[in-house]
Amino acid sequence: MKGNVVEFYVIFKRDVKPYEPEAFIPVDLNEDSVSVLINSKPLLLETNTKRITLGYEYRRKLTTTGKSTKDREVRRKLKRLRERDKKVDVRRKLAKLIVKEAFESRSVIVLEDLPGRTPEHMKDVKDKQLRLRIYRSAFSSMKKAIVEKAREFGVPVLLINPSHTSTVCPVHGAKIVYRPDGGDAPRVGVCGKGKERWHRDVVSLYNLKKRAGDVSPVPLGSKESHDPPTLSRWLRAKSLHSIMNEHKMIEMKV
Repeated sequence: MKGNVVEFYVIFKRDVKPYEPEAFIPVDLNEDSVSVLINSKPLLLETNTKRITLGYEYRRKLTTTGKSTKDREVRRKLKRLRERDKKVDVRRKLAKLIVKEAFESRSVIVLEDLPGRTPEHMKDVKDKQLRLRIYRSAFSSMKKAIVEKAREFGVPVLLINPSHTSTVCPVHGAKIVYRPDGGDAPRVGVCGKGKERWHRDVVSLYNLKKRAGDVSPVPLGSKESHDPPTLSRWLRAKSLHSIMNEHKMIEMKV
């Protein structure tokens, strides 16, 4: 009781019934996006985690340069940046979309068993502490959010060794050669044997699915394998299927 107000806390318990998985939903985590494979259709959802973190860091430096972080006005301005709130909101909504899809399709979520250190392709961020913050936000925290939400719904999660998932062709087992495109991690490469083109995130999805035990054939020659649909406005979506359907409608209009 607080003054004349009586507070009641109601706890709801969800009865979780385990199920035998009928399919796989591989998920690939990146600094600024999360990729998923639904019914052999890849989808890249932009999270902008790296942009949010870097933007906050730059604005924080502008706000605190020559001033104490104990100053009330400085603390007020930093709080208004809402870095943590923005990233938590993205993680929670994305985890819910993925777990909901897995639950309704009776699938197992396949995730990379990510290492504790930051990956080499993040070397474009020179500051070690800042690089670690981005890694924890985009990889570790996102993985944790998905696992916790999956546990809530009773959805099984399988962790797979991520070694070479983006550099080996899932069809021929040959090395994928990535041509420099001006970035630190080129996104599109060519299979050394079959010569088909692969997007780095898409090939990771198929390799994760294959290592999880899926034996279904990998589609060849599709546009999605090297140019997957990439969406930024998905935060208010009800499901992954609604996102995919909306993208199809946009493509038809174009």
